[in-house]
Amino acid sequence: MSDPWPMYVITALLGFALFAFCLRKRGLSPWNALLALPLSALLGAALAKGLYVLFLQLEDVAVWGEWDVFLTFQPKRLCFFGGAVGCVLGVFLAARWLRQDTGRVLDAFAAPGALLVAGFRAAEATLEKLGVGTLVLHDGLFSSPPFVLVDAYGDRYEAIFFWEALCALVICLLALFSREHRPGITFHRAAYRLCLCQILLESMRSQCMRWGFVRVEMVTAAVVILLLTIVDVLRFRRGWWPVAVTLLLLGGIVGAEFARQKASSPFLADYGYVLMALILVGMGLVYEAVLRPGSSPRQ
Repeated sequence: MSDPWPMYVITALLGFALFAFCLRKRGLSPWNALLALPLSALLGAALAKGLYVLFLQLEDVAVWGEWDVFLTFQPKRLCFFGGAVGCVLGVFLAARWLRQDTGRVLDAFAAPGALLVAGFRAAEATLEKLGVGTLVLHDGLFSSPPFVLVDAYGDRYEAIFFWEALCALVICLLALFSREHRPGITFHRAAYRLCLCQILLESMRSQCMRWGFVRVEMVTAAVVILLLTIVDVLRFRRGWWPVAVTLLLLGGIVGAEFARQKASSPFLADYGYVLMALILVGMGLVYEAVLRPGSSPRQ
């Protein structure tokens, strides 16, 4: 196992340099990026560890008093979702401290935030089997690097971290060249798209945070998707049908994941992924309908 921390540091510096550029491009103070960097680093680390303990090790602390679990910062014992939330919280608090429009600042952070996700996911290439899927036994287009990770024994595993990084880079570019002028929407759209991708790709990972057969970070991504839908439905007065449809489609995701895990063969399991992807596309179209121009946002 290699050390991922140098790549984490490089990613953070590049991400917040891009943040300063995006702030300046939007006519905002780039000092926000300088203040947000330490805040986001501290809060990201704290929530990555804190949510991991809350979700998976709470009994160790509450019953057995094993407080030392908070001192272990191995990547496999951190919650990626918690780190992302802490990073965004640092950006938000820096904007409030400098008395800047938080919606516009978060819009400026949409592309850098996605870049941070891409870099941190790419760093999983150094963590052996943390960011991989199933063993690859066939030869073909997707059976060699960067689509697979080859371990010390020559075994090939699906490089799920590569697809997560690639999706985040695409979302970064979409946010960077967005022409959306309504405050907060560029950030909302980027966060929603990241969560859509996370639901599918988290399902493909062989190692993840779990409650039994339930994958924790699929649940957190689904919660963010639902919350963003509710917030923007209220903001743009769309009626409650997008929330109802989103709940129905999330139920379809649960059904597809359950069926995939109970599939009698890898072939049927792969069809479960296809079904899940189609449902997620439908969910994205519903959200885009919520965000379509034409209604005055609620102040």
